[in-house]
Amino acid sequence: MIVTVTPSPAVDWTVATDSFELDAVNRASTSTREASGKGVNVSWALHRAGVPTIAVFPGGGQTGQFMDDAFTEADMPFTRVETGQDVRTNITLVTPGHSTKINEPGVDVGPEQLQQLVDTAVETAREARAVLLCGSLPPTMSPAEFAGLVTSLRQSSPRETEIVVDSSGEPLTAALAAGPSLIKPNVHELSELVERDIRTIGDVIDAAHRVRQTGTAAVLASLGADGAIYVDNENALHAVGRDIPFINSVGAGDALLAGFMAVEGTPGTRLHNAVLWASSAVAHSSTLFPVRPDFIDHIVVSDLATIPHGRDTVLTEPSAPLATTTHTTPDIRERKNHG
Repeated sequence: MIVTVTPSPAVDWTVATDSFELDAVNRASTSTREASGKGVNVSWALHRAGVPTIAVFPGGGQTGQFMDDAFTEADMPFTRVETGQDVRTNITLVTPGHSTKINEPGVDVGPEQLQQLVDTAVETAREARAVLLCGSLPPTMSPAEFAGLVTSLRQSSPRETEIVVDSSGEPLTAALAAGPSLIKPNVHELSELVERDIRTIGDVIDAAHRVRQTGTAAVLASLGADGAIYVDNENALHAVGRDIPFINSVGAGDALLAGFMAVEGTPGTRLHNAVLWASSAVAHSSTLFPVRPDFIDHIVVSDLATIPHGRDTVLTEPSAPLATTTHTTPDIRERKNHG
């Protein structure tokens, strides 16, 4: 069982128009709503692939009930901590050649509900092989409290349970000190953690090792079009998908993490599966993607310890110069980073 915890879930409302004009009446061609949030997205991907999972999240009101109904209809296990307040709604406006997002701020969660969320996560995780803490935090949850959740999970779970963090900014920095098994930053979040520009594959590896020294055992870094890097004490692996048709970048980072966690085995096996799932996601029109077995041979995993010149490869989407960075810039292929 893989447990996902999404402290600040969202309902994704996507509206598409065939044309768009400011200060005018525009008519939608399609309109869809999905129960979402980073951890929820991971659970969706796992559940659709037949991997046992349960999603834990706070919420209430009509949107909380909407999420309940969506999971129930899909027969996906979940636990919602009742807050009495609606889950935020994130809007994506898709117009010809453009995709514009408007994200509502996170919803305040009271101290009693936050404690209930922690207690529920800890109890649900007792028999899990992995627990994933994903996304941003409610305004009322501090980075220190988030780190406390990581600590509680480490102390109450079996030693072999993987505690994974996919967040950014201060919450990620705080969580590192609690010693998670794995973190999954994108290249911009990794750059922010080490306070250095990242331009090459070698820069990613060096940054991952620096981050490991602050508490985490391993780093899975998503690099957009350049694939993904996995670094631990013994490995520095790079995987990329070749000749993958590109349709939709939304949720690719969540698919990457889901694919990595879906299988057990060597880091190379897990990284191959991670990029297979991410490639399947970008080749599909929605976040509810099928895994594409025909892509298996398109995924190449390289051991950079044996191919040192691979470290010199320049990233397609390097991190922004730190001098102009005032917040974490989302990876273009991870635009579904609701937190």
